[in-house]
Formats: sequence, C-alpha cells, structure tokens
Amino acid sequence: MNSRNPFVNMRFASKIVMLVGLMGLIALTITTYTLAHTRSINRQYSQLLAHEARGALIIAAAAQHLSNASRIAYTVLTEPDESRMLAQLVKLKSMEQQYNTEMHNFKQLLPTMAVEVDSMTSQSLRVFDMASRIIESAARWRGDRALQIIDTEFEPALGALRSDMDALRDRSVQQFQTASSDLTAQTKKTITVTAFAIVGALILVIALSIHVAITQMSRPLAELTRSMERMSERQYGDAMVLTTRRDEVGKMANALQVFRQSMQREDRLAVEVAASAEAHRLSQQLMDLISAIPGAVFQMQMTHNGWRRIQFVSEKAAHLHGCPLGELQTIEGPPGGEFLHASPDAMQDAQAAFVHSARTLKPLDFDIAITQNGKKRWLKTLATARRTEEGGTMFNGVWLDVSEQKEQAAILAQAKDVAEQAAADKARFLATMSHEIRTPLNAMLGMTQLALRHEQSAAQQNRMDKALRAGRHLLTIVNDVLDLSKIEAGKMDIEVQDFSLLEWIQEIRELVWHEADSKNLELTWRIASDVPGWVRGSRHRMGQVLINYLNNAIKFTSAGGITIAIDAADVDEHSLLLRCEVQDSGIGISRQDQARLFAAFEQADISITRRFGGTGLGLTISRQLAQLMGGAAGVHSESGQGSTFWFTARVLRAITVEPENTTPPAKRGAQALRGQRVLLVDDNEINRAVAHGMLQMGGVLVDEAPDGAQALAILRQAPADTYALVLMDMQMPEMDGMTATRLLREDARFSTLPVIALTANASKGDVERTRAAGMDDHLAKPLLEDNLWRCVLRWARPHAPNGAASGDTSDAVHAQGADVMTAGSGTTATVAEIDTAALDDLCESLGPQRARLLMRDFLKDTATRLARMQAQADRWDLNDWSDLIKEAHELSGNAGSFGLARLGNTAHFLHSAAASGNVAAVRGAMAHLAQCAAADLGGLQALVDHPRPLEQQEG
Repeated sequence: MNSRNPFVNMRFASKIVMLVGLMGLIALTITTYTLAHTRSINRQYSQLLAHEARGALIIAAAAQHLSNASRIAYTVLTEPDESRMLAQLVKLKSMEQQYNTEMHNFKQLLPTMAVEVDSMTSQSLRVFDMASRIIESAARWRGDRALQIIDTEFEPALGALRSDMDALRDRSVQQFQTASSDLTAQTKKTITVTAFAIVGALILVIALSIHVAITQMSRPLAELTRSMERMSERQYGDAMVLTTRRDEVGKMANALQVFRQSMQREDRLAVEVAASAEAHRLSQQLMDLISAIPGAVFQMQMTHNGWRRIQFVSEKAAHLHGCPLGELQTIEGPPGGEFLHASPDAMQDAQAAFVHSARTLKPLDFDIAITQNGKKRWLKTLATARRTEEGGTMFNGVWLDVSEQKEQAAILAQAKDVAEQAAADKARFLATMSHEIRTPLNAMLGMTQLALRHEQSAAQQNRMDKALRAGRHLLTIVNDVLDLSKIEAGKMDIEVQDFSLLEWIQEIRELVWHEADSKNLELTWRIASDVPGWVRGSRHRMGQVLINYLNNAIKFTSAGGITIAIDAADVDEHSLLLRCEVQDSGIGISRQDQARLFAAFEQADISITRRFGGTGLGLTISRQLAQLMGGAAGVHSESGQGSTFWFTARVLRAITVEPENTTPPAKRGAQALRGQRVLLVDDNEINRAVAHGMLQMGGVLVDEAPDGAQALAILRQAPADTYALVLMDMQMPEMDGMTATRLLREDARFSTLPVIALTANASKGDVERTRAAGMDDHLAKPLLEDNLWRCVLRWARPHAPNGAASGDTSDAVHAQGADVMTAGSGTTATVAEIDTAALDDLCESLGPQRARLLMRDFLKDTATRLARMQAQADRWDLNDWSDLIKEAHELSGNAGSFGLARLGNTAHFLHSAAASGNVAAVRGAMAHLAQCAAADLGGLQALVDHPRPLEQQEG
C-alpha cells in the first residue's frame, strides 16, 4: 500500500466525511438537473394550453361572425324596411372586419398554419361579398336574385368555408396533441435520466465506500490481526509493512511492532531460562542414566601418535578398576593403561585393539582379564570411534563386568560339549545297534525265507511262518527307533518318484493279506474316480504309514473286515492332496484315549503292549511322516464301533506314465538275471549264505568273496563282462567295501559295472558314503527277498541274443549290429519265441482274465510304440535319438514280463546302439526288432485270441 498517497494517510473520519460529501454533491447535481428540466416542461405546457385556448376562441369567434353574417343574409329577405336592410349591410361590413381581425390573430398565434388562414381569408371575402350582394339585392327588392345568390353561391361557399374552418380547428387540436406528446416524452426522459443518475450515483458511492472499507480499513486490520495471531503463536517472521502509514492503521502497526519486539525479548529470556533448566534436567537425567547402566561409562581421546587421555569416566569405574575415580581421570599415556590390574599381555592386546579401532573407526568390543584382591574378573570394553577435528580419535564407550557371563558361557560350552558328546554317543549307539541287530536278524530272516521255499510239513511250515513274522516285527521295531531318531534330528529324507497307485495298493495288500486272512478278515480297497492313476510322491514313506495303519487294524480287529480308501482333495492342475484311510470294524477307541495315540511310546491302553506287543512309536512316526509330506494324520473312532485312521500327503501328477507291470519282483529279477553271474562280497558267512540262496533260487550264478581285497582279485582275473553286478558289504576285514569300490572304479573295465552296497549300516550318512565311494545303490540288512530283487532289477542287464554276454561296450554293440543286419537280410521267416513259463507265472499271479487284459494292452501299446520308434530311427539327420532310447528302454523292460525275452533283448541292444550313436548298428537293430516283433507279437496275439491253452496251463 502506497504510503505517499494522501488519501491513504487520511484519518478514518476524514475519509468518511469525504465519501458523504461526494454523495451530497452528486445528489445536488441530480436535483438541480431535474428541477431545471421540470420547470422548462411546465412552461411549455402552460404556453401550449394558452395557445390552444386562444386558438379555439379565435376560431369560435370567427365561426360566430360567419354565423352572424349568414343570419343577416337570411333575415334581410324578410325585412320590409330598406333602411334597415342597408343598416344590416353596415353591420355585415363590421362583422367582416372583425372576422378578418380574428383570422389575422389566429395567423399570428399559429404561424405554421398561415397558408390555410390566408386561403380561408380569401374564401371569407367572397362569402361576405356574397352576403353584401344578397343584402343589396334584397334592398332593391329583388328577392329572387337574393335567393338565387343564396342557393347557388352563398350557401356552398359558406359551407366550404365552415368545413375549412372545422379542418383548421382539427389541425390545431392535432398540433396541440403532438406538442403535448412531445412534452410527455420529454418528461419521461427527464425522469429516466434522473433515476439512472441516482442509481449510478448510489453504485459509485457504495463501490467507493466498499473499496475504502476493504483497502483502507478491513484488509489492513486483517493483516494486523493475522500478525497478532502469529505473534500469539510465537511466530515473528511476518514483516510489518503498515508502519509507514499516518492513519490509525499505521499507529496500530507501530504499536504492534513494539509489542512484538517486547514479546521476542521475553521469549528469548524464556528460552534461555528453559534451556538452562533443560540443560540441568538433561545433565541430571544423563547422570541418572549413567548410574543406571550396568557398567562404567567413559570417554577417551587418542591423538594421531597414539597418546591418549581419559576425558570423562563415571563413578562405577572406580569399583570396576579398584582405584579412586580421580586416579582414572588423570591417566595419560598409551592405550591400555586404564586397565590397572591387567597383565602385560592383556594390556598389549588392549592397546592393539584401540590402535586398530582408531585406524579403521570400527567399534571396539573385547574382553580383558584383571585381578583384584586375588580374584580374577573379566571386563568388557564396548566403544564407538569417531575422528576429531585435530586428526585424533574420540572413543565413547562403556566398561562392563562380564565375569558372571563368562562363567555361564563356560558352563554352557561344557554342557554343549557334553550334549554333543551324548548325541554322538547316541548316534554311534544307534548305528552300532542297527548294525549288530541287523546282522544276526539278516541271517534269521534270510534262512527262514530260504527254508520256506522248500517243502516241509504243515506244522513245520506254520512254525517257520511265525518265525518269519516275528523277525519282520523285530525289524519293524528297529526301523521305528531309527526313523524316530532321524525325525528328531531333522535328517529324515522324503524321496519322491512316479508310481502307480493301483500297483502300490496291490503290493501293500499283498504284504498284509496273509495276516488278515489268518483272522478271516475281509481286506478290500477302493480308489475314488477323481484320483489319477499315476502320481509323483514318496511311495516308500506313504506305504510305511499305510502298512502301520493296516497292521494296527488287523491287530485290533477280530471279525468283520478292513477297507483301504483313497480319495483326492484340494485338486489343481499340477498337484493334489491324497487322503488315505484305513477303516476297520475292530474294538474302537474312546475319545479320551485318542489324544494319546500319536504321542511317542504311548498306546490307548497300557495292557496293549502286554497283549499285542509294540513300542508305541508307529503312530508317532506316521503323523510326523505325513507332516513331512505336506499333510496330516488323525483318527475317527468310538468304542466298540471300529476306527478310521487317515493321513494326507501332497503329491504331484506324474509327468510320464509307464505301463503297469504286475509281475512279482522276484520273478522279474529271475527273468532278467537267469543264467548270469553275480559276485557276492561279505565277511559274514551266514549273510553270504542268505543272499546266495535267494539269488540261486532265481537261477543266478553266484561267486563269493570274504573281503574287498579278494573281490578285487577275482574281478581282475576274470574275463571282461563275466559278472552282471557286485553285491558288496561295507565293513569287512582286510579291505572294506568302500575302499574296494574306489579301487575298482579306477579300472576302466569296471567303470560301468553295477556295485550295490549290502550292509547293516542303514543311516543316511552311510548311504551318502557308499555313493561317494562309487557304489550305485544301497541294500539294507536284514535282506528281504522282494527288496533284493527290486534293487537287482534296477541294475541288471538282460541276456544278450545268441548267448553272448550282456556287455555294453561299443565293440559288442557293433558286433551285434552286424549280426542283426545279417539276420535281417535273410529271407527265412523268423519263428516266434515265447517263454510260456513267464506266462504261466503271470496267469498264476493275476488270473487268466486279468492276464489276457494286460496282454491285450501290451500288444496295443507295443504296436504304437514300434511305429514311433521306426519314425524316430529314420531321422538320421538329427543324430539325436533321446526319444528312441527312452522307447527302447521301456520296451525292453516290458517285453520280458510277457515272455518275450528275445524281443526285450533286441530292444535293449537298440537302446545301447542309439546311446553310442552308431547309425549302422541302430539301423540293423531296428530292422531285426521289427522282424522279431512281427513274429513274437503275432504268437502272443494267438495265445490271447485262443484262451483255452492258458486255462489248461492254469489247471
């Protein structure tokens, strides 16, 4: 706002008087204008009325004169006296003069109508002249002439003159009305102008008043009010811009500026007082905090040359260091001198720590031992380092007495060592127990299984069955203890694989069927329709849980049946939650007892252990295994109404699905290795006898060695490809199995020879050590027949055609390829070769109807597979036969199950040729495979189409 403007510097009263004066001046001007115009209009109205009245009188007088003249003219006709007639003539002349005078006055009154007046004057002269002639004629007594003049001249002229006079009167009235209308419009205009002037004046005055009120009063006062409000909030940043004004606002602004300066001085004083009080409070608080810290606070400055001085130290330092506080505060010298009762070595370590921290600015954290009054104590130094402006280092830290923590740490370390030693002792004990129990148990179970393969009396057979079941039960207990120890140690592995749920259920059912049948229990199973046939999951651990449930169900069910139910939940595109239930009609479990079922070493009834045996670990392990597989486990039961034990496991949908092979592992293994030679290495004679007997029952030739050294000697002396595989114990005198395997792998001839660990050491570490030594697989003792043959099947190589050894070298492949090409080029038809004994076994295991269904599926699948293989083999340009290798491998594994050993062997050699990349061998093997398939599949088709021989074989 411009302070040089005089209006701005005027007082509020002067500004108001100025506005009122302006309003009065405007009102006076408007009033003067209105009065002047009103008077003028009034005067014009008066003149107009006067003219109109006079004109009307003049016209009336003139008309009267004409009327009098007309009356004289008519009256002379009846006047008998001539003198009177002549007197009337004089009177007529007088009337004419008066008429002319009136018309002259009218012309003077209305000059705009002079032409009309002159015309009427001319006409009146004629009328008066005619009237004179009428009088003169009547005076001469010529009445007829007078009447003629009246009729022919006087009356028409008089009528015309009267008409003109009426027209003149009408024009006069019209002119008056026009003038009156103009005056009326002028009056309205004056009123309108006056109204607009009044409104404009009011708007101007109001606008000026508002402007003055806002700019000169309201806005400055608002600024002053805002400044006062900010001052009340202790904000003094606003500038006082109104102080240069000389009106009331300027005086208020100057007063407010003085008030603000006073407040600022007061605030500064208050801040200083508060700062002083806060400093005192913080100082006291800091001292209280320092006193509350479980240690002594210190501040030490170190120069760039390593000299240091303690700047501050709290009172507790005197107790920690065992010296007066003043002595610590005056210590100067190299770092470490503050530890008064430390040994020279400890002082040197402390100095090194301070120097290192000063160089790197890393925090200090070290412990030092001091001795006070013959007692050893530990002091911990914790400090931060920062660089000072002089180039030195400032340490801010604390000394803590950690003697008690050191003692506790020593106790904990000792306890940890004891615990680790106990865990190691436990692990060694479990490993030793596992090995020492499994070794004689292997002999017991092995010999029992071998004895059961020979004919004997029913009583003796019953005794052997019971001995085998007891041995298996003992093996289950050992496995439970080992599994529980693995789970508790967090070392339980869950291995996953693709498997058929149908085959899995059938295998588990076979394992427990004899127990259920011995109690006349019906054992059934069902799989829901939405459960896929093949899944990827832990087949072994799921089977372990399911077998445990089934064994419990059989144990506690005396009549009725047991049902295995498989359902799917939480199904998506890639995985599902598999739910397995075992429902029985047994004794049931009360609700209060169900809570203890899944606890370790717990059973629902303490008498159960005495009646049925067991460790009480099975359900505990089952629940923990289910949780490891992404599921849970539980039970639904009521006393006397049976039980339903369930568990869930997260499984994936299998990516590849292989045809189901229902041939028992022992029979498939015997078919694969019949007539081949195996080296069995074990220092225990009974263990060798068990494995030897099992393999020999399958038609396998077995050589034995008592230790690794003799095994190496036997292998090196034998011709190449003499042995199909080696079964090697881990712990043996002279040379253990792992050392022997490592030496064996150094010889190129044995780089691909399958070596399987056969040992009572069954822990995960043992398995990893065998793999690291070069062994291909691991078989745990006690040796069970099915486990043995399953493992052998994974590594066995089928017989070579023409009785050749089943080698896998490139020379053998080339030679076989040449033989195959020769055989394929002949014209003699190939005769079908079918092992009817294998078909007999298949019918015996599954029944004729089921066997024929499997044969039909095999024939259909093989025809499709051969077409794919031929198309793949014809693509020589790719030189990539990964799909062909896979197809040949699957065909070689499936063909033997249906008695087509030649077809399986040929597929195996096609697999080897494709793996070696030999195009000629692949071409020859594929041609020979097609020839063998045509004959062998045709023969099998004939047996399927004519089932009578199969039924006779079954009978």
